[in-house]
Amino acid sequence: MKRFFAIALTALIFASCSQAPQQTEQATQETAPVEITVGNFTSKAGELVGQLVTISGTADHICKGDGRKLFLISTEEEGRVKVTSGENMAAFNSEEEGYDFVITGIVEETVVDEAYLQEWEEELQAGVEEEKHLGGGEPMTEAEKEAGHHMEDPGFEQIAKYRQMMAEQGVSSLSFYSIACTEYKVIKE
Repeated sequence: MKRFFAIALTALIFASCSQAPQQTEQATQETAPVEITVGNFTSKAGELVGQLVTISGTADHICKGDGRKLFLISTEEEGRVKVTSGENMAAFNSEEEGYDFVITGIVEETVVDEAYLQEWEEELQAGVEEEKHLGGGEPMTEAEKEAGHHMEDPGFEQIAKYRQMMAEQGVSSLSFYSIACTEYKVIKE
C-alpha cells in the first residue's frame, strides 16, 4: 500500500509539473501585445479593437495644449496613428516631438453615425466643451449662437464633412481607430 501511494504521489507531481508550463505559456500569449506597424494599423485596427498592441514610429505631432495626444508616422511606410495617453499616465512631453517612440496600448474605435453627430450638434449648440468628439472645434460664444453662425464653427464644419463622407461612401457610420497608451518608451539616439 505504501508503494502504491508513493507511485501515485510521484505520478501526480509529474502531471502537475508538466501542465504548469503550458498554462503559463498560454497565459503569456494571451497578454502579450500584438506587434503592428504604422503602415498596417488602418487595415488591422478593426480586428484588434480592445486588444493590447505595440507600435513603433516617430512622433510627428504632440499636442502642446494638454499633451494627451501624439501622432506616429513612419519613414518607411504610409500612415499616421493617433495615440492618446492613458488615464493613469502623465501627458506626453511636446519637447519629444520628432523622436522615435515605442508605444504599448489598447486599440480603441470611435464609431461616428447620425446619432453621434446629432449629439455633437446639440452639445455645440448648448456651448458644451466637446473634446471627446475626435478633437472637435472650439465652442461658440453666445453672440455667435444668436447670430446663427453655426456653420462657421469648426465643430459644425467637421460634422458636415462626416455626413458628406458617409453619403459619398454609401455607409451609415464611419470608424476611427486610435491607441490608448498604457506605456511608452522614447528612443533618443
